[in-house]
Amino acid sequence: MSFNIILGAGLALSILLSAHPASANPPITVEKPDDSIITPMDIQLIRPDRYSSYNAYERSFTLDPDNGEDTNIWIQNTSTNTMYSKVTVGNLSPIDVPIEKGTQTKIRIGVIGTTKVKVYVYSSTGHKIDMNISARQF
Repeated sequence: MSFNIILGAGLALSILLSAHPASANPPITVEKPDDSIITPMDIQLIRPDRYSSYNAYERSFTLDPDNGEDTNIWIQNTSTNTMYSKVTVGNLSPIDVPIEKGTQTKIRIGVIGTTKVKVYVYSSTGHKIDMNISARQF
């Protein structure tokens, strides 16, 4: 009898899962998370790093669909003023994301194919950039 119950539950679960197929993620979203750590680090595109300089931060990496369908770029602004992150995905127009002092931002990119991504963080006032940054693909 327990075999029949398990078999019935498995059949019901498979029917429920097939009725709700996964939908495509939007290409880019921006979130303001409370948690400062992105875990687990499946494929580290930008290793967790602290950056402090008057120069802009620039890093490029390539997304590979074999490494997962989503990418998170996490930036925490520990400087004294607002800084901006310009993210360019492939040939799309770059998006500018303001990051207020003392806050953090998570930029999510949906992986469609092998695509080059460029992250450029800068200050519009010339103040020193102090930040923590990491990126992963999962």
